[in-house]
Amino acid sequence: MTQRIPTAAARKGFANVLRDSAKGERIKLTRYNKTVAVIIPKKDLVDLEECEKQRTPSGNGESAEAARAHTHKHGKADK
Repeated sequence: MTQRIPTAAARKGFANVLRDSAKGERIKLTRYNKTVAVIIPKKDLVDLEECEKQRTPSGNGESAEAARAHTHKHGKADK
């Protein structure tokens, strides 16, 4: 299940946010009712990192890390 929490509330109850995430909860942090960040359990991060190691974007042999660097440099992902 995913919780949606305004950033101000998350800041006030950060210990509770961390506790819930450690228990497996995904938490979307919102500002003006729009998601601005997500806190995920460590297991989800491990799974995502493993997935990144196994894939290459768009089949061109580019590593996931190279794709992130390109995205960071140019400000958006290629579609």
